[in-house]
Amino acid sequence: MELRPADLQNSKTDLANHNDTPIEELLDTFRKVRYQTIMLLENIDEQTVFKSALHPRLKTPMRTMDLFLFVAEHDDHHLAKISEIVKTKNAKK
Repeated sequence: MELRPADLQNSKTDLANHNDTPIEELLDTFRKVRYQTIMLLENIDEQTVFKSALHPRLKTPMRTMDLFLFVAEHDDHHLAKISEIVKTKNAKK
């Protein structure tokens, strides 16, 4: 099995019009999706945690636990960018 390739063009972000969505709405959606993800993780068994699929770009196996660590780090990246945007907007006021 192979993971889906990353959307390096960010087409889903553009189609969802995230750049024009209020930050409060983005954060609310983010919280809901992260909560749903955590609920899924709480219910997976050990066998699923250790399943792997080939990473399409790195050509190396990635376990379920590796994928969720990657997702968490990616989320943190977005939260840091949002914080940066908020600080910049507040500084301009």
